[in-house]
Amino acid sequence: MNARLPTSADGITRRHLLQAGGLVSLGALVAACGSNGSDNPGRLGVAPPPATLPDADVDDLALIRTAQSLEHTAVVMHQAIVDTGALTGDETPLVERMIADHTAHGEMLGSLATEMGGEAFACANPFLIDRVINPIVDQFAESDDPHRDVMLAAQAIESWLGASHQSLISRLTQGELRRSVGQIGCVEHRYATVLARLINPDETFSPSFFGEPVERDGEGFWTPYAIPSTYGRLSGTDLVVGAPNEEGGRFSIQLQTPAANTIVYDYQSC
Repeated sequence: MNARLPTSADGITRRHLLQAGGLVSLGALVAACGSNGSDNPGRLGVAPPPATLPDADVDDLALIRTAQSLEHTAVVMHQAIVDTGALTGDETPLVERMIADHTAHGEMLGSLATEMGGEAFACANPFLIDRVINPIVDQFAESDDPHRDVMLAAQAIESWLGASHQSLISRLTQGELRRSVGQIGCVEHRYATVLARLINPDETFSPSFFGEPVERDGEGFWTPYAIPSTYGRLSGTDLVVGAPNEEGGRFSIQLQTPAANTIVYDYQSC
């Protein structure tokens, strides 16, 4: 039976609309329920059911593969920095040395994964490339100071890598794996220190050592310090780069240590 909207001399009234709305809602509810005695609820629309991800553990193998993907991610980032041509003649060999070291670190971690009976993951972390690296690199093309931006990005990446490997140490169960990842993290913390000295040669210690807040400079950039804290930090690394937008703001991102969305599980491959 079709529901009809009753009318009045003044047209359709609010009460009539509410009555009709109730009929429509009841019809939708009946359509959504199963029929022919089925206990299964009905469906509206023809969308396919959501995909189910494979079951996977965050075990030592997954963590080592994740660490390997971080090294390859750093290679992509630093190569993009070199390709801008914004580095000075003294800075380019330094970043190229970082690329070589990250490549070697990735190969070492891949060997560990193979020794554990797994498959090496010799490529950049896909989640980080799409959501972190590419957005940063996009800022270089329109930057109002390319040299500033590539140096800040390089320093932030090294600081973040050191913190990331440090965070993985506490999650690994095998002592030998912890030692290998810890050694890599130390190298990257050293690179972060060197880059911080190049960017900020006048100050070594973070203001936090003197009970003062760490703040942005007058243009909204975070100043890197050679010694940012008493102990290695596991908190996110802040980065601001790029030209100001119409509102005066610049691109800002926080690089986080590995979480569930960046883990390279055993069912993933390059």
